[in-house]
This record gives sequence, structure tokens and C-alpha cells, in this order.
Amino acid sequence: MKPVLSMREVWVEFRLATGSPRVKKSVHALRGVNFDVFEREVYGIVGASGSGKSTLLKVIMGFIKPSMGTIEIDGINLLKVDRETRKSIIKKIGYVSQNPLTAVDPRFKVKDIIAEPLKAAGVPKSDIVKILPTLIEAVGLTPEVMELLPYELSLGMLQRVVIARAIAAKPRVLLLDEPTSALDSVTQSHITVLLRELRELFGYTSVLVSHDLRVVSRLADKLAIMLAGLILEEGLVADVLNRPLHPYTQALIDSLKLKEMKEVLVADPRVCPYYTNCTQRLEEKCRVLPPLVELSNTRKVRCWLYA
Repeated sequence: MKPVLSMREVWVEFRLATGSPRVKKSVHALRGVNFDVFEREVYGIVGASGSGKSTLLKVIMGFIKPSMGTIEIDGINLLKVDRETRKSIIKKIGYVSQNPLTAVDPRFKVKDIIAEPLKAAGVPKSDIVKILPTLIEAVGLTPEVMELLPYELSLGMLQRVVIARAIAAKPRVLLLDEPTSALDSVTQSHITVLLRELRELFGYTSVLVSHDLRVVSRLADKLAIMLAGLILEEGLVADVLNRPLHPYTQALIDSLKLKEMKEVLVADPRVCPYYTNCTQRLEEKCRVLPPLVELSNTRKVRCWLYA
């Protein structure tokens, strides 16, 4: 079976200004990221702020250009095609960002916000009028909201509108960037249930990133743990939760909340990013970054304890 979405050796480097105009500091937001997402699969990525998970989605969308690597959708490398071909492929990707307030034009009514991808796909206006009520109902809203402006909605309602827009054109891939992080706990629960229902209804192929392990574990099939631009562990959700291999994953699951974990930023990309905090480190050996070892068809880990 071929993957719907595939990333191979994707690197993203940001050049930061320093006190000297002649000196630039390099920060690697992504470091050789590899993963595959198959038909109807939800691939979850958990990482603290600054781990690179949102950058990863922006690279897929074309908002950020990677330093190197390949990104394929249905076998087509997005970084090698001409601009028009890439635009046509990007139209097949639905995107839900972290903050619904910044994801919509405040001047647009709800019906116009949801209709955006349908218009871009060339759907006739008469068909859009017929599709909109179905989309509104699918995300648990009433037809009356179609005439409202964003400021007239609660954050939870607005996020439902953003989700409706993302699924409007029946995307090939759905990207979910912290879809519940801007919401209160009750609304988070409602949106999580909605996403699960939509997944069962439409069978989307999705990439879901979040700092909240609990949200991802409820929605994803596979789980990847990210730190400092690296995937440290990958496996089926149940396997990772019940038998975490990497010391960072073990600490994460013990704490239950990734936001309680202190991320260790390592300037030297050759060093394991969890070296300083790791209680299981092998001293000198762990000063060298280990490879991502494939232990089985569904299990990978980047740790010298298993390499």
C-alpha cells in the first residue's frame, strides 16, 4: 500500500539575526523528518512549543520552504512540480489552524468563509448554495449562523466554521494544527468529539499536531513524539502509550501534560536533545545524536538504548 502523504529527510533552517550584522545564527526547526500517512489514517504528532510540529504542517502547505527533503502527496513531490500543479494539489489539502480568530476574514459572513475552498475549486454558485447547509449540519451548527459575522460567534462555534471550511472541498489530506488549544476545556471536549465523528463519517487522511497527548490519543491511529525538530518515537497509539520506549516519551506519559515538560534546546544538532534531562543517558554515547531505529513495521525510536 502506498502512502497518501510521505515526508523524507525534510530539513528546515531559520537564520536569526545576532548582535553583529555579519553573524547569523542558524536554528534547525526540522531535522531530517521522515514519516508516511496512509489512506484513512490519522497520524498524530505531540510536541512542546517550539518542537517543530506546526512548522511541519506549514511546510506541507507551502507556507515555509524546506532547506532539503521531499514531500509527496499520492506520489507527487510538491517541491519538484511547477507552480500551477502545486497550487492544484494544495487545493486538495484542508487546513485547521490553532486560533480560529486569526484564521478567518472578520468581514466575511460564515457562509462566505465556508464557501472559500468551494469557489477556489470552481464549484458553481448554485451547487455551493446546496452544499452549505449540509456542511453546517455536519459540524453541529444551525443554518442561522450562515448569516453571522465571526465576532458574533463563540470561539467554539468559530472553530466549527473553520473545520467546515477545511472539509468543504472533500480534501485528500486534512491538517489539524492544535485544533483545540485556543478553547476552554468543555469546548475542547466538544471539538474532539466532532473531529472523531467527522473522521468516522468521511474517513479523512489526517495529520494532527498538538501539545496535548490526551487529545491526540483520542483521535490518532499512529503517534509520533517530537522534540527539537526530531521525531524521537513513533508507533501505534496504544503501543506508545502502554509501552513508551524513549525516556522523553516515558516522562511525557508520566506527567500526562506535555506543557509541564521543560523542553531542552540544544544548539549542537549532533547531541540528543533530551540529553540534559535524561536519567537514563549513556553519558558520552548520548552526546551523539542516535539514528531513528526501526524496531518493527509500526515501531521506531531514536535512542541509544535501542540502537
